[in-house]
Amino acid sequence: MPPTAIFPMKSSPNGAGPPLDLRLQFIEWAKQHGHSPATGAAEFVALQSDLDLHAHRLALPEDGDVREALRRQLAALGGENDVAVQFPPVYAYTNAAGLEYRYSLMLVLAEDCVEWTGRVWRGLDFQGVLTGRGQGPRANYTRLARLAIERELDRAKPHYVQA
Repeated sequence: MPPTAIFPMKSSPNGAGPPLDLRLQFIEWAKQHGHSPATGAAEFVALQSDLDLHAHRLALPEDGDVREALRRQLAALGGENDVAVQFPPVYAYTNAAGLEYRYSLMLVLAEDCVEWTGRVWRGLDFQGVLTGRGQGPRANYTRLARLAIERELDRAKPHYVQA
């Protein structure tokens, strides 16, 4: 569903914050585009038309900016446990050529190694999946995976296993 297509809303579970349908729409959009609630809220709100925002009849301060209030409410979803667990860590990286990437990282730990999967985006465009495997002290598995992914993103044409 495109981010600007917004339909009649049900109330959010606790009565505060964005309507339930808008919350679900934002969560799905953020996952699809490699964002966490904190990193994706501003971009999602920017994609909404003013007409769509006012059609929600959101419980926002009368003197406040509707977009800013909605952005804050959506970004705050990352602090809710039931929402936060749906998102892997997302990292930003600018390569040597100045290209800006964002990637999510998932690790699978084994007894003596780690396997990783990184889903990569540039802006709203999904680039592909990078995978790898390495060994080292467990405390360094995330660092090991990030260094390998970022080294691949420094290449002129990263070798995605899926695009």
